[in-house]
Amino acid sequence: MATKSTEKKTSLEPSEVFCAAGLLMPTRDIDKLVKDSSGGDLLTWASTDGLNVVSKVKPLDPKFKAMFSGAVSLSGKPRNDLVANIVAGFSAAIGVKNFIKKMGDNVDIVDNVYLTGAKWPPAVEKFQLKNEKSGFDYNSSDFVVEVDDKTFYGISLKKKKNVKGADPTIINKAYSTFIDGPSFQKQRDKLNEIRQNYFPNVIRKAQEAGVINIKGLDRMSNSDIWSMKVQSPNGGKKYDLINIKGFNNTNNPVDLSDIDGTIEGTTFFDATKKGQVGLRDFINADLAKEDNELYQGFNKLIQENAEFFATSLIDIVLKTQMQTKLRAKEIGDYFFEFALVTGYADYSPRKSGDDVLILKPAKVIPQHTILCGLAALSANKKPYLMEYDGDAKKDAEAAKVFYKLKRSGVTILDLQLRYKGDFKQQPQFFATLSDEFIQQMQDKCVVTR
Repeated sequence: MATKSTEKKTSLEPSEVFCAAGLLMPTRDIDKLVKDSSGGDLLTWASTDGLNVVSKVKPLDPKFKAMFSGAVSLSGKPRNDLVANIVAGFSAAIGVKNFIKKMGDNVDIVDNVYLTGAKWPPAVEKFQLKNEKSGFDYNSSDFVVEVDDKTFYGISLKKKKNVKGADPTIINKAYSTFIDGPSFQKQRDKLNEIRQNYFPNVIRKAQEAGVINIKGLDRMSNSDIWSMKVQSPNGGKKYDLINIKGFNNTNNPVDLSDIDGTIEGTTFFDATKKGQVGLRDFINADLAKEDNELYQGFNKLIQENAEFFATSLIDIVLKTQMQTKLRAKEIGDYFFEFALVTGYADYSPRKSGDDVLILKPAKVIPQHTILCGLAALSANKKPYLMEYDGDAKKDAEAAKVFYKLKRSGVTILDLQLRYKGDFKQQPQFFATLSDEFIQQMQDKCVVTR
Protein backbone atom coordinates (compact mmCIF):
# COMPACT_ATOMS: atom_id res chain seq x y z
CA MET A 1 0.00 0.00 0.00
CA ALA A 2 1.24 3.43 -0.81
CA THR A 3 2.45 5.61 2.01
CA LYS A 4 -0.06 8.24 3.03
CA SER A 5 0.87 11.70 1.86
CA THR A 6 0.24 13.04 5.34
CA GLU A 7 3.01 10.97 6.81
CA LYS A 8 6.42 12.47 7.42
CA LYS A 9 9.08 10.55 5.57
CA THR A 10 11.25 8.42 7.81
CA SER A 11 14.42 8.49 5.75
CA LEU A 12 16.42 11.43 4.50
CA GLU A 13 17.67 12.25 1.08
CA PRO A 14 21.48 12.21 0.96
CA SER A 15 21.44 15.82 -0.27
CA GLU A 16 19.77 16.88 2.99
CA VAL A 17 22.59 15.38 5.04
CA PHE A 18 25.23 16.98 2.82
CA CYS A 19 23.45 20.33 3.14
CA ALA A 20 23.58 19.93 6.90
CA ALA A 21 27.31 19.20 6.67
CA GLY A 22 27.83 22.24 4.43
CA LEU A 23 26.14 24.46 7.00
CA LEU A 24 28.51 23.21 9.68
CA MET A 25 31.74 23.94 7.77
CA PRO A 26 33.35 27.08 6.27
CA THR A 27 32.21 28.04 2.77
CA ARG A 28 35.85 28.42 1.73
CA ASP A 29 36.33 24.67 2.34
CA ILE A 30 33.36 23.91 0.08
CA ASP A 31 34.81 26.12 -2.66
CA LYS A 32 38.14 24.25 -2.51
CA LEU A 33 36.51 20.82 -2.70
CA VAL A 34 34.48 21.55 -5.84
CA LYS A 35 37.52 22.69 -7.83
CA ASP A 36 38.11 19.02 -8.67
CA SER A 37 35.54 18.53 -11.43
CA SER A 38 35.82 14.74 -11.19
CA GLY A 39 34.24 14.79 -7.72
CA GLY A 40 37.16 12.79 -6.31
CA ASP A 41 38.00 15.42 -3.69
CA LEU A 42 34.37 15.44 -2.55
CA LEU A 43 34.38 11.67 -2.02
CA THR A 44 37.72 11.75 -0.20
CA TRP A 45 36.38 14.54 2.01
CA ALA A 46 33.20 12.59 2.74
CA SER A 47 35.13 9.59 4.05
CA THR A 48 37.51 11.69 6.20
CA ASP A 49 36.79 15.26 7.30
CA GLY A 50 33.19 15.04 6.15
CA LEU A 51 32.60 12.11 8.47
CA ASN A 52 33.75 14.26 11.38
CA VAL A 53 31.56 17.20 10.32
CA VAL A 54 28.41 15.13 9.85
CA SER A 55 28.80 13.62 13.31
CA LYS A 56 27.57 17.01 14.64
CA VAL A 57 24.22 16.61 12.84
CA LYS A 58 21.38 15.73 15.21
CA PRO A 59 20.17 12.99 15.04
CA LEU A 60 22.16 11.02 12.52
CA ASP A 61 21.10 7.60 11.31
CA PRO A 62 24.01 5.09 11.27
CA LYS A 63 23.37 4.37 7.59
CA PHE A 64 24.42 7.90 6.73
CA LYS A 65 27.66 7.47 8.63
CA ALA A 66 28.22 4.36 6.52
CA MET A 67 27.41 6.36 3.39
CA PHE A 68 30.13 8.89 4.26
CA SER A 69 32.75 6.35 5.28
CA GLY A 70 32.18 4.23 2.15
CA ALA A 71 32.07 7.14 -0.31
CA VAL A 72 35.63 6.78 -1.64
CA SER A 73 35.12 3.12 -2.57
CA LEU A 74 32.14 3.70 -4.88
CA SER A 75 32.26 3.39 -8.66
CA GLY A 76 29.95 3.72 -11.64
CA LYS A 77 26.43 5.08 -11.18
CA PRO A 78 26.45 4.91 -7.31
CA ARG A 79 29.60 7.05 -7.32
CA ASN A 80 28.17 9.59 -9.76
CA ASP A 81 24.89 9.79 -7.88
CA LEU A 82 26.68 10.43 -4.59
CA VAL A 83 28.81 13.20 -6.11
CA ALA A 84 25.65 14.83 -7.51
CA ASN A 85 24.01 14.63 -4.07
CA ILE A 86 27.03 16.25 -2.42
CA VAL A 87 26.93 19.06 -4.99
CA ALA A 88 23.19 19.53 -4.42
CA GLY A 89 23.70 19.59 -0.65
CA PHE A 90 26.51 22.12 -0.86
CA SER A 91 24.46 24.22 -3.29
CA ALA A 92 21.63 24.26 -0.74
CA ALA A 93 24.01 25.06 2.13
CA ILE A 94 25.42 28.13 0.35
CA GLY A 95 21.92 29.28 -0.60
CA VAL A 96 20.73 28.94 2.99
CA LYS A 97 23.79 30.78 4.32
CA ASN A 98 23.14 33.66 1.90
CA PHE A 99 19.51 33.76 2.97
CA ILE A 100 20.40 33.79 6.67
CA LYS A 101 22.82 36.66 6.07
CA LYS A 102 20.10 38.65 4.27
CA MET A 103 17.93 38.13 7.34
CA GLY A 104 20.59 39.83 9.46
CA ASP A 105 22.33 36.77 10.91
CA ASN A 106 25.85 37.10 9.53
CA VAL A 107 27.21 33.60 10.18
CA ASP A 108 29.14 31.19 7.99
CA ILE A 109 29.03 28.20 10.34
CA VAL A 110 25.74 27.59 12.14
CA ASP A 111 25.50 26.29 15.70
CA ASN A 112 23.44 23.16 15.03
CA VAL A 113 21.41 21.38 12.37
CA TYR A 114 18.49 19.18 13.40
CA LEU A 115 17.10 16.58 10.99
CA THR A 116 13.38 16.18 11.55
CA GLY A 117 12.80 12.79 9.90
CA ALA A 118 9.97 10.78 11.48
CA LYS A 119 10.47 12.49 14.85
CA TRP A 120 11.57 16.02 15.62
CA PRO A 121 14.48 16.31 18.07
CA PRO A 122 13.50 17.78 21.49
CA ALA A 123 15.52 20.97 20.85
CA VAL A 124 13.23 22.00 17.96
CA GLU A 125 10.06 20.06 18.74
CA LYS A 126 8.37 23.33 19.76
CA PHE A 127 8.28 24.32 16.07
CA GLN A 128 6.53 21.17 14.91
CA LEU A 129 2.89 21.62 13.92
CA LYS A 130 1.53 18.11 13.71
CA ASN A 131 -2.15 17.26 13.67
CA GLU A 132 -2.38 14.29 16.00
CA LYS A 133 -5.62 13.06 14.42
CA SER A 134 -4.55 13.06 10.75
CA GLY A 135 -0.79 12.79 11.26
CA PHE A 136 -0.23 15.71 8.88
CA ASP A 137 2.75 17.89 9.82
CA TYR A 138 2.00 21.45 8.71
CA ASN A 139 5.63 22.47 9.23
CA SER A 140 7.25 20.57 6.38
CA SER A 141 10.84 21.50 7.30
CA ASP A 142 13.24 18.69 6.36
CA PHE A 143 15.69 20.11 8.86
CA VAL A 144 15.96 23.05 11.23
CA VAL A 145 19.03 25.31 11.40
CA GLU A 146 19.99 26.86 14.75
CA VAL A 147 21.89 30.14 14.42
CA ASP A 148 21.75 30.90 18.14
CA ASP A 149 19.63 29.78 21.07
CA LYS A 150 16.73 32.01 19.96
CA THR A 151 17.02 32.00 16.15
CA PHE A 152 15.97 29.08 13.94
CA TYR A 153 15.32 28.49 10.25
CA GLY A 154 13.18 25.68 8.90
CA ILE A 155 14.25 24.41 5.47
CA SER A 156 12.18 22.39 3.03
CA LEU A 157 14.80 21.07 0.61
CA LYS A 158 14.34 19.84 -2.94
CA LYS A 159 16.92 19.27 -5.64
CA LYS A 160 17.11 19.34 -9.40
CA LYS A 161 19.73 18.57 -12.02
CA ASN A 162 20.69 22.17 -12.74
CA VAL A 163 19.37 25.71 -12.94
CA LYS A 164 17.60 25.03 -16.25
CA GLY A 165 15.96 21.78 -15.12
CA ALA A 166 12.27 21.45 -14.27
CA ASP A 167 11.43 22.46 -10.72
CA PRO A 168 10.59 19.59 -8.36
CA THR A 169 7.15 19.42 -6.80
CA ILE A 170 6.84 21.22 -3.49
CA ILE A 171 4.27 18.88 -2.01
CA ASN A 172 1.88 16.07 -2.84
CA LYS A 173 -1.47 15.85 -1.10
CA ALA A 174 -4.31 13.36 -1.51
CA TYR A 175 -7.52 14.65 -3.11
CA SER A 176 -9.50 13.16 -0.22
CA THR A 177 -7.80 15.60 2.18
CA PHE A 178 -9.90 18.40 0.76
CA ILE A 179 -13.27 16.70 1.01
CA ASP A 180 -12.98 15.43 4.56
CA GLY A 181 -15.69 16.24 7.11
CA PRO A 182 -19.50 16.06 7.18
CA SER A 183 -20.10 18.95 4.74
CA PHE A 184 -18.70 16.85 1.85
CA GLN A 185 -20.38 13.54 2.71
CA LYS A 186 -22.64 13.56 -0.38
CA GLN A 187 -19.74 14.47 -2.66
CA ARG A 188 -17.54 11.74 -1.16
CA ASP A 189 -20.28 9.17 -1.63
CA LYS A 190 -20.72 10.20 -5.28
CA LEU A 191 -16.99 10.09 -6.01
CA ASN A 192 -16.65 6.69 -4.36
CA GLU A 193 -19.51 5.46 -6.52
CA ILE A 194 -17.77 6.78 -9.64
CA ARG A 195 -14.44 5.21 -8.64
CA GLN A 196 -15.93 1.84 -7.74
CA ASN A 197 -17.75 1.65 -11.05
CA TYR A 198 -14.98 3.07 -13.22
CA PHE A 199 -12.12 0.71 -12.31
CA PRO A 200 -14.13 -2.55 -12.58
CA ASN A 201 -15.38 -1.47 -15.99
CA VAL A 202 -11.81 -0.80 -17.15
CA ILE A 203 -10.86 -4.28 -15.86
CA ARG A 204 -13.62 -5.74 -18.04
CA LYS A 205 -12.37 -3.77 -21.06
CA ALA A 206 -8.85 -5.13 -20.42
CA GLN A 207 -10.22 -8.67 -20.52
CA GLU A 208 -12.12 -7.96 -23.72
CA ALA A 209 -8.90 -6.60 -25.25
CA GLY A 210 -7.02 -9.76 -24.32
CA VAL A 211 -4.69 -8.07 -21.85
CA ILE A 212 -5.84 -10.30 -18.98
CA ASN A 213 -7.82 -13.50 -18.71
CA ILE A 214 -9.62 -13.96 -15.42
CA LYS A 215 -11.94 -16.91 -14.91
CA GLY A 216 -15.48 -15.87 -14.06
CA LEU A 217 -14.94 -12.12 -14.53
CA ASP A 218 -18.12 -11.82 -16.60
CA ARG A 219 -20.14 -13.04 -13.61
CA MET A 220 -18.56 -10.66 -11.09
CA SER A 221 -20.26 -7.49 -9.92
CA ASN A 222 -18.47 -4.15 -9.79
CA SER A 223 -18.20 -4.57 -6.05
CA ASP A 224 -16.62 -8.02 -6.45
CA ILE A 225 -13.98 -6.72 -8.87
CA TRP A 226 -13.25 -3.61 -6.79
CA SER A 227 -12.61 -5.69 -3.65
CA MET A 228 -10.93 -8.67 -5.33
CA LYS A 229 -7.47 -9.55 -4.06
CA VAL A 230 -4.82 -11.66 -5.72
CA GLN A 231 -2.38 -13.96 -3.95
CA SER A 232 1.20 -13.21 -4.86
CA PRO A 233 3.55 -16.04 -5.84
CA ASN A 234 4.80 -18.37 -3.11
CA GLY A 235 1.93 -17.55 -0.79
CA GLY A 236 3.03 -14.03 -0.05
CA LYS A 237 1.12 -10.79 0.27
CA LYS A 238 -2.29 -10.34 -1.38
CA TYR A 239 -2.74 -7.44 -3.81
CA ASP A 240 -5.78 -5.60 -5.07
CA LEU A 241 -6.62 -6.82 -8.55
CA ILE A 242 -6.83 -3.27 -9.92
CA ASN A 243 -3.20 -2.67 -8.87
CA ILE A 244 -1.71 -5.65 -10.70
CA LYS A 245 1.01 -4.52 -13.11
CA GLY A 246 1.36 -7.41 -15.54
CA PHE A 247 -0.85 -9.51 -17.75
CA ASN A 248 -1.87 -13.00 -18.86
CA ASN A 249 -2.77 -13.42 -22.48
CA THR A 250 -3.14 -17.19 -22.63
CA ASN A 251 -6.31 -18.68 -23.97
CA ASN A 252 -6.84 -20.69 -20.82
CA PRO A 253 -8.91 -19.17 -18.01
CA VAL A 254 -6.79 -18.56 -14.95
CA ASP A 255 -7.84 -18.45 -11.33
CA LEU A 256 -5.58 -15.67 -10.08
CA SER A 257 -5.67 -16.99 -6.53
CA ASP A 258 -3.85 -20.10 -7.76
CA ILE A 259 -1.08 -18.40 -9.68
CA ASP A 260 2.34 -19.77 -8.76
CA GLY A 261 4.33 -17.09 -10.50
CA THR A 262 4.59 -16.96 -14.24
CA ILE A 263 2.32 -18.38 -16.89
CA GLU A 264 3.89 -19.03 -20.26
CA GLY A 265 6.46 -16.36 -19.57
CA THR A 266 4.05 -13.71 -18.38
CA THR A 267 3.10 -12.68 -14.89
CA PHE A 268 0.55 -10.51 -13.19
CA PHE A 269 3.03 -9.34 -10.60
CA ASP A 270 5.93 -7.95 -12.59
CA ALA A 271 6.14 -4.75 -14.56
CA THR A 272 5.78 -5.17 -18.31
CA LYS A 273 8.71 -5.01 -20.69
CA LYS A 274 9.02 -2.72 -23.69
CA GLY A 275 6.39 -3.52 -26.27
CA GLN A 276 4.11 -5.31 -23.80
CA VAL A 277 0.82 -3.95 -22.48
CA GLY A 278 -0.10 -4.92 -18.94
CA LEU A 279 -3.13 -4.16 -16.82
CA ARG A 280 -1.59 -1.04 -15.28
CA ASP A 281 -0.59 0.21 -18.74
CA PHE A 282 -4.15 -0.37 -19.95
CA ILE A 283 -5.67 1.54 -17.03
CA ASN A 284 -3.21 4.43 -17.40
CA ALA A 285 -4.00 4.65 -21.12
CA ASP A 286 -7.68 5.08 -20.28
CA LEU A 287 -6.90 7.69 -17.62
CA ALA A 288 -4.88 9.57 -20.24
CA LYS A 289 -7.94 10.14 -22.45
CA GLU A 290 -9.10 13.76 -22.60
CA ASP A 291 -12.68 12.77 -21.77
CA ASN A 292 -11.83 10.27 -19.01
CA GLU A 293 -14.94 9.94 -16.87
CA LEU A 294 -13.12 9.45 -13.59
CA TYR A 295 -11.12 12.66 -13.82
CA GLN A 296 -14.23 14.44 -15.08
CA GLY A 297 -15.93 13.45 -11.81
CA PHE A 298 -13.05 14.81 -9.74
CA ASN A 299 -12.97 18.01 -11.79
CA LYS A 300 -16.71 18.61 -11.41
CA LEU A 301 -16.35 18.68 -7.63
CA ILE A 302 -13.25 20.90 -7.87
CA GLN A 303 -15.03 23.48 -10.04
CA GLU A 304 -18.11 23.49 -7.80
CA ASN A 305 -15.83 24.28 -4.84
CA ALA A 306 -12.97 26.03 -6.65
CA GLU A 307 -12.15 28.72 -4.10
CA PHE A 308 -12.23 26.20 -1.26
CA PHE A 309 -9.80 23.88 -3.05
CA ALA A 310 -7.58 26.80 -4.06
CA THR A 311 -7.33 28.40 -0.62
CA SER A 312 -6.71 25.01 0.97
CA LEU A 313 -3.93 24.23 -1.50
CA ILE A 314 -2.37 27.68 -1.04
CA ASP A 315 -2.27 27.15 2.72
CA ILE A 316 -0.96 23.57 2.62
CA VAL A 317 1.65 24.19 -0.07
CA LEU A 318 2.83 27.69 0.86
CA LYS A 319 2.29 27.57 4.66
CA THR A 320 0.44 30.87 4.83
CA GLN A 321 -0.54 30.34 8.45
CA MET A 322 2.83 29.14 9.73
CA GLN A 323 3.50 32.13 11.97
CA THR A 324 -0.09 32.24 13.23
CA LYS A 325 0.06 28.58 14.20
CA LEU A 326 3.43 29.01 15.92
CA ARG A 327 2.15 31.98 17.93
CA ALA A 328 -0.88 29.94 18.92
CA LYS A 329 1.52 27.32 20.21
CA GLU A 330 3.10 30.02 22.40
CA ILE A 331 6.74 29.56 21.43
CA GLY A 332 7.69 32.74 23.27
CA ASP A 333 10.43 35.01 21.91
CA TYR A 334 11.91 32.42 19.54
CA PHE A 335 12.40 33.52 15.92
CA PHE A 336 11.49 30.94 13.26
CA GLU A 337 11.58 31.55 9.51
CA PHE A 338 10.61 28.94 6.93
CA ALA A 339 12.00 28.72 3.39
CA LEU A 340 11.62 26.60 0.26
CA VAL A 341 15.08 25.70 -1.03
CA THR A 342 16.05 24.01 -4.31
CA GLY A 343 19.66 22.81 -4.58
CA TYR A 344 21.38 22.09 -7.90
CA ALA A 345 22.93 18.65 -8.40
CA ASP A 346 25.00 19.89 -11.33
CA TYR A 347 27.50 17.10 -11.98
CA SER A 348 27.94 15.38 -15.36
CA PRO A 349 30.66 12.70 -15.75
CA ARG A 350 32.07 12.42 -19.26
CA LYS A 351 33.43 9.37 -21.08
CA SER A 352 36.02 11.56 -22.72
CA GLY A 353 37.33 14.92 -21.56
CA ASP A 354 36.84 16.55 -18.18
CA ASP A 355 33.77 15.97 -16.05
CA VAL A 356 31.51 18.97 -15.51
CA LEU A 357 30.86 20.03 -11.91
CA ILE A 358 29.18 23.38 -11.28
CA LEU A 359 28.36 24.72 -7.83
CA LYS A 360 25.67 27.39 -7.78
CA PRO A 361 23.84 28.71 -4.71
CA ALA A 362 20.41 27.16 -4.30
CA LYS A 363 17.20 28.97 -5.12
CA VAL A 364 15.68 30.12 -1.82
CA ILE A 365 12.12 31.39 -1.46
CA PRO A 366 11.41 32.56 2.10
CA GLN A 367 7.97 32.26 3.60
CA HIS A 368 7.63 36.00 4.06
CA THR A 369 8.44 36.58 0.39
CA ILE A 370 5.60 34.21 -0.51
CA LEU A 371 3.22 36.02 1.85
CA CYS A 372 4.22 39.34 0.32
CA GLY A 373 3.59 37.98 -3.18
CA LEU A 374 0.16 36.67 -2.22
CA ALA A 375 -0.75 39.97 -0.54
CA ALA A 376 0.10 41.86 -3.74
CA LEU A 377 -2.47 39.74 -5.60
CA SER A 378 -5.22 40.22 -3.04
CA ALA A 379 -5.73 43.97 -3.43
CA ASN A 380 -8.65 43.74 -5.85
CA LYS A 381 -10.42 41.06 -3.77
CA LYS A 382 -10.76 38.67 -6.69
CA PRO A 383 -11.19 35.00 -5.71
CA TYR A 384 -8.70 32.21 -6.28
CA LEU A 385 -9.43 30.10 -9.36
CA MET A 386 -8.72 26.45 -10.22
CA GLU A 387 -8.35 26.69 -13.99
CA TYR A 388 -8.46 23.30 -15.74
CA ASP A 389 -5.59 23.14 -18.25
CA GLY A 390 -6.99 21.10 -21.12
CA ASP A 391 -4.10 21.98 -23.43
CA ALA A 392 -1.56 20.52 -20.98
CA LYS A 393 -3.68 17.38 -20.67
CA LYS A 394 -3.82 17.00 -24.45
CA ASP A 395 -0.10 17.60 -24.92
CA ALA A 396 1.00 15.31 -22.09
CA GLU A 397 -1.01 12.27 -23.18
CA ALA A 398 -0.51 11.04 -19.61
CA ALA A 399 -2.69 9.56 -16.87
CA LYS A 400 -3.18 12.87 -15.09
CA VAL A 401 -4.92 16.22 -15.32
CA PHE A 402 -3.51 19.73 -14.97
CA TYR A 403 -4.64 22.92 -13.23
CA LYS A 404 -3.43 26.48 -12.89
CA LEU A 405 -4.22 27.98 -9.51
CA LYS A 406 -4.69 31.69 -10.22
CA ARG A 407 -5.55 34.99 -8.66
CA SER A 408 -5.84 38.36 -10.37
CA GLY A 409 -4.71 36.81 -13.65
CA VAL A 410 -1.44 35.49 -12.17
CA THR A 411 -0.74 31.75 -12.00
CA ILE A 412 0.52 30.97 -8.50
CA LEU A 413 0.75 27.18 -8.58
CA ASP A 414 1.02 24.73 -11.43
CA LEU A 415 -0.85 21.62 -10.31
CA GLN A 416 -1.14 18.02 -11.42
CA LEU A 417 -3.74 15.55 -10.16
CA ARG A 418 -2.63 11.96 -10.64
CA TYR A 419 -2.42 8.57 -9.02
CA LYS A 420 0.72 7.62 -7.17
CA GLY A 421 0.82 3.88 -7.85
CA ASP A 422 -2.26 2.73 -5.89
CA PHE A 423 -5.61 2.98 -7.66
CA LYS A 424 -7.49 2.06 -4.48
CA GLN A 425 -6.27 5.30 -2.91
CA GLN A 426 -7.33 8.79 -3.93
CA PRO A 427 -5.26 10.62 -6.56
CA GLN A 428 -2.90 13.30 -5.31
CA PHE A 429 -2.20 16.92 -6.09
CA PHE A 430 1.39 17.74 -7.03
CA ALA A 431 2.33 21.42 -6.91
CA THR A 432 5.12 23.66 -8.18
CA LEU A 433 5.44 27.42 -7.92
CA SER A 434 4.80 29.04 -11.28
CA ASP A 435 7.57 31.05 -12.92
CA GLU A 436 5.08 33.90 -13.26
CA PHE A 437 4.52 34.10 -9.51
CA ILE A 438 8.23 33.73 -8.72
CA GLN A 439 9.03 36.64 -11.03
CA GLN A 440 6.34 38.76 -9.39
CA MET A 441 7.78 38.05 -5.93
CA GLN A 442 11.32 38.87 -7.05
CA ASP A 443 10.15 42.18 -8.48
CA LYS A 444 8.07 43.35 -5.52
CA CYS A 445 9.12 41.55 -2.36
CA VAL A 446 12.35 42.00 -0.42
CA VAL A 447 12.68 39.97 2.75
CA THR A 448 14.07 41.51 5.92
CA ARG A 449 14.11 40.40 9.53
